[in-house]
Amino acid sequence: MGVDKAYFTVGGTVTPYDLEKDAADSGQEWQLGTAWSGLPAGWEEGIDAAVDLGQQNLYVFRGTEYVRIPFATQTVDDGYPLTIQENWTGLSFAAVDAAMNWGDGKLYFFSGAQYVRYDIAADRQDPGYPKDIAAGWTGVPADWAGDGIDGALNPGNGRAYFFKGTEYVALDWQTKRQADGYPLTIADQWPGLTGPYDAVWSNAASAPPATGSATAADFRRRYGTYADASRTATQVPALVTLGQAALESGWGAHAPGNNFFGIKARASDPPETRQLLRTTEVLDRPDATFPEVISVTQRADGKYVYVVRDWFRVYATPEDSFTAHGTFLRDNGRYASAFQHTDDPYAFARAVADAGYATATNYYDALARVMRTIEASN
Repeated sequence: MGVDKAYFTVGGTVTPYDLEKDAADSGQEWQLGTAWSGLPAGWEEGIDAAVDLGQQNLYVFRGTEYVRIPFATQTVDDGYPLTIQENWTGLSFAAVDAAMNWGDGKLYFFSGAQYVRYDIAADRQDPGYPKDIAAGWTGVPADWAGDGIDGALNPGNGRAYFFKGTEYVALDWQTKRQADGYPLTIADQWPGLTGPYDAVWSNAASAPPATGSATAADFRRRYGTYADASRTATQVPALVTLGQAALESGWGAHAPGNNFFGIKARASDPPETRQLLRTTEVLDRPDATFPEVISVTQRADGKYVYVVRDWFRVYATPEDSFTAHGTFLRDNGRYASAFQHTDDPYAFARAVADAGYATATNYYDALARVMRTIEASN
């Protein structure tokens, strides 16, 4: 289960961020020394990290020490502060810059350019650590990680976030791989926040739904008949339809307005058939127009990453969405070459990707992985 709030600190000031509304609650800012009773002297001026282990306590770190604060009392427990390295078994670090609960029984602590994994149940650091941040989190640039990050956040939505200065990166929870197009500027993507921040945390989140064979089998059971009906009506291979639906909707978790395929709408469409949603596009030019442009960032390869709000279709039911998807591919001349491969789902998928179904440069690779997962779920 995901969480609804995250917390960002600068000095002694904490700014809550409403993850559901995607906006900072600047009017609800609070002070460490006011909200938490019994803090050691000087701690009200700022902290380095905080983490919830899922045990009704928040662990707060500053320098080489930490305290435990029960949620029920918001008062530092007796006997604290304690020394970090003497009380977190085997921890390689005397002080930490960031901490994050991964939701699977593991914590991650970051210090300088390195990090460790800590087992909550065993109460000890896992073997094989520390590791360099850039080595353990695929795609995070070594020069960006530099001498360390400022904060780490896992809100349970399938992505995690590292914050450094005025920038951040997003990572896929399942693969621990940085998403395409990062780093981006905090102020452009997190309304009401700017950075840099001293600490970032949230309540403990559960692990997001798995994207392995169990989830794929359930997804196939729920939506397979719609994909089969689309194949009969339009010749689009059912595996391609299911793969695109799973990829675009996060296995059905994110399909606003029953839009499982990310199909765009026009501003001139009837209001009840369209919705304005936040999305990311990768384009070759810096001057494209959208209903709302949040940010444009040039990548090292010369392409431009747009974070925008654009119009997307709304459907009455999931079945309507699947039907519209097949019709969209069949009737759009751009995808005509794909229909030369109706007996080969992977060739069909590559032709659809090559024709520009999505702007992500690795769209076919991502789609093929999902299709293989669905095939393996039989």
